[in-house]
Amino acid sequence: MNVKSLLASGYRVLLSKPHVPPEDPLILVMIPLLPKARAEDWGRVCAILEDTLNSLRAQSYRRFEILLCSQDRPENFPDAPGYHFVTAPPHTAAANVSDQRVKVRLLAEYAAAHFDEFTYVMHLDADDLLHPDLFGFVAGDNNGRGYLVEQGYMVDASSGRIAPLGRAIGGALDFWEHCGSCAFFAVDWGRQRLPVFYMRLIGKGHKSYAERCARLGYPLAPVPFPAMLYVVNHGDNMQIRKGNDKSRYLDACEITDEAEKQAVRAEFGLRG
Repeated sequence: MNVKSLLASGYRVLLSKPHVPPEDPLILVMIPLLPKARAEDWGRVCAILEDTLNSLRAQSYRRFEILLCSQDRPENFPDAPGYHFVTAPPHTAAANVSDQRVKVRLLAEYAAAHFDEFTYVMHLDADDLLHPDLFGFVAGDNNGRGYLVEQGYMVDASSGRIAPLGRAIGGALDFWEHCGSCAFFAVDWGRQRLPVFYMRLIGKGHKSYAERCARLGYPLAPVPFPAMLYVVNHGDNMQIRKGNDKSRYLDACEITDEAEKQAVRAEFGLRG
């Protein structure tokens, strides 16, 4: 057992208490964004972010706020109620090393300083897209613990290819095994003991979310429908920087039936 798992077990025993969520819980969306200096095409990064923001604006449940952390504020990130920009320090590591963990920590610290209520926190990559009813499900079911996205799709931005992610819908792996935009964590910023420490114990490793949250005392429940699109191969995705463009998975699991592909696109409001 590693140190984080030991600390998580200690948190559960000493600090974890059941949440009593309100009927209309606030959803906090935390987005870490790469800096302009690390982008191959900053304009393209901002355009991709706009698609993600539009995906959020299309949600049927409207009680959410967006927190974005980067070294540079995109011109298309609104200066308006419900939008929060958190400035990150300069990123000086190697080009293939992400500073997402730093940004996630800064986002949690910002939330602790500016919110004092129960929330569901989602870590959302700035290039992934949501089903319009995802927030509605989370707020309606409202279990006070959190949720894990098991089903969704991988979408190749360059070719339009689509492959299922989720064993229940014919995928080779579940959505959370591939994509970090896969979970909602219950956090009460006003009543919970050490909420920033709690978020740091969860971390940014999406393959450990379910195990870590259970160990912390807040096991995640599955979202029972395909709820997210993991968008790859658009030129500024961290997977490309790591030398993994997901082509092998698309080759193995691609949906070839055109009607099925169009149904997925319609369900998520994709153009084309």
